[in-house]
Amino acid sequence: TKSFLRGCLKLKNGDVREFVDHIHYGDELWFLYGGKKYFLEGWTNSGSLDLCLYEMTDNGEKYVWKGNATQYPVEAFLEAKIWNGKSFWNAEQDMEWVDD
Repeated sequence: TKSFLRGCLKLKNGDVREFVDHIHYGDELWFLYGGKKYFLEGWTNSGSLDLCLYEMTDNGEKYVWKGNATQYPVEAFLEAKIWNGKSFWNAEQDMEWVDD
């Protein structure tokens, strides 16, 4: 089950539960996956949380994913198959939490 996997998987350079808590609070997060650097940011918009993911490139940033206003964006982000066809929970052991 998903809760069992959460206990087994290991985000590099940090605790996955703390990382996900930061997502819920809309904190800015930087991490590496597949040799690429990503930036995740959240902000409050009319009382709800917006969430957006960018891949950082040599030319700046490239939009990768944005939460849907009809669904709580944190859960949508965690379940989205944006990591080579995997969800966050299936890919987080290959991610590394980094400072900007």
